[in-house]
Amino acid sequence: MPSLPIPPLTSTQTKLLEWVEPLLSESQFQNTTEVVNRFFQKDGEAEILQEKLHELDDKLSGSWLKPFWDDLYLKYRGSLPTGMNFNILLDNKKHENRYTRAELAGKVGHLIAEFYHTIIDGEIEPVTLSGIPLDMGQYKKFFRSVRIPRFERDEFRLAEFDKRNNHIIMLYKNNFYKVNVTNSEGAIYQSKEIAAAIEKVFYSEKNEGVNVGIFTTAKRDEAAKVYDELSVSKINAENLQAIADSLIVISMDEESINSQEAIENLMLNGSNKYFDKTIQVVITKKGELGYSIEHTAVDGTTIFAVISHVNDGLATEDPELIQTAEKTVIEKMEWEISTDVQKSLTKFEKDFVQTKSDFHVKSRTFSEFGSDEIKNMKISPDAFFHMALQIAQYRTFGILRSVYEPVSVRVFHEGRTECARATSTEKWNLVKALENGEENNEILYSLMKKAGAAHSDRIIDCRKGFGVERHMFGLEQIYYLHGADLGLKELPEIFKDEGYLTMRHDFISTSGMAYDNVKYRIFGPVVEGGFGLAYILLDQSISINVSCRVSEKNYASQLSNHLIDALKELRQIGNSQQEF
Repeated sequence: MPSLPIPPLTSTQTKLLEWVEPLLSESQFQNTTEVVNRFFQKDGEAEILQEKLHELDDKLSGSWLKPFWDDLYLKYRGSLPTGMNFNILLDNKKHENRYTRAELAGKVGHLIAEFYHTIIDGEIEPVTLSGIPLDMGQYKKFFRSVRIPRFERDEFRLAEFDKRNNHIIMLYKNNFYKVNVTNSEGAIYQSKEIAAAIEKVFYSEKNEGVNVGIFTTAKRDEAAKVYDELSVSKINAENLQAIADSLIVISMDEESINSQEAIENLMLNGSNKYFDKTIQVVITKKGELGYSIEHTAVDGTTIFAVISHVNDGLATEDPELIQTAEKTVIEKMEWEISTDVQKSLTKFEKDFVQTKSDFHVKSRTFSEFGSDEIKNMKISPDAFFHMALQIAQYRTFGILRSVYEPVSVRVFHEGRTECARATSTEKWNLVKALENGEENNEILYSLMKKAGAAHSDRIIDCRKGFGVERHMFGLEQIYYLHGADLGLKELPEIFKDEGYLTMRHDFISTSGMAYDNVKYRIFGPVVEGGFGLAYILLDQSISINVSCRVSEKNYASQLSNHLIDALKELRQIGNSQQEF
């Protein structure tokens, strides 16, 4: 596959100014323009850093961005559930009332093992975008992987491929169970046998276990301390290794009584969880499936390969391929908990209860129209949504601030994401026209078309590896690594500039998708006072999921209401200009 390009400095300079302009006052923009021009001047700091970045790229077989990106995730020191992981709650209508919870868990365990074997055998169907193959490297990191808390920088641990003696970890009433899903020869146990073993646990387990997994909610240095204290015991060390080596963790959610509670609890309930695991599947009492994903090694665009395989397997009427008639083995994991560790676990439980009370999560589905009708307006549904969001943002806060939108760059080897800032001059022009009372729908539709085209062009640029932020991030990291050797005595002023930092401030962090089996999706806000906004654009509906601190709850409600009003308003304008 091609390598991720390093954009030309002239390209980044031009786009950087375009991207910051709608966020700044005239005087701020003038100041930032001068700072940008000094940074990019001939023989200036940008050229010095760019040359070194090219040297690094020449030495690497993979992406120049990958080592910087890995550090960004692994050096994060906050709490994973609210600051790093992302969560997906699925619609279970295709298999509702078909399985008991034990059967559902058994089926998921079987299907995960099946998908893992397909990856090992190299039989995964290649994924393409407009005929262009996408990087599949993340698939190898889905299973038997975990984030290990370490001081200052965590470790991502991935076990070697092996079909034999694979297991999942099931969490039930805060007890940990090692559930074998393949035998010593690599044959996958029948889902009914896995389910039967799990059903026995449900029937016989009456006691609540020690909530060991709560340490994965703590700030990472605190989690590292407890991890090390646990590891002193040989039994605990073996348990932690078993969790690391498991394909996935399955958590049985005993508390959620509806979908809204289920999506909140995916992120904000620390009971019966292990947030360090790359893939944690949560099964609610109603048989809904949720996924809590640790973000270090995988993105939303790839994790849906797993979700799709499980969903298809749960919905199919085809008989299961029998590889062995053996009964599966299930083993309860006992822990040795010292007084000091117990004190820490108790503290983390209290801390996370407080965290839950500090956060607000609200999910809703807008069902008046969806992508099908938007496409008839000759506008990208994603662009349409972000136009509405900018209108809603202005009506809520009286100003446009920076909006983060990730763009997949998987057309490149080891490609992850670029960031397309969704706030643009073209959208700002549309907002101003609406707020100034412009009533001519022809004029408004023209502004919508321009805003939509600019949005799509920016997405395309980012997808090709010619965005702004990852390049600037790379140049900044080169300074930290080699600045002194390059004769740069202090951090270039661009990286301290108010305008540049305003663009980088993820006031509204968004992530969109168009996957029809997803009911809700959520992740935490990225900045203090900010909002996390996950949206799902379906043919006939739009799912809107907002998270924030409780102190911003009223703003979140206003933003969501204004967003729905703006969607209707833009629809009226767009439809008024269509020829029927």
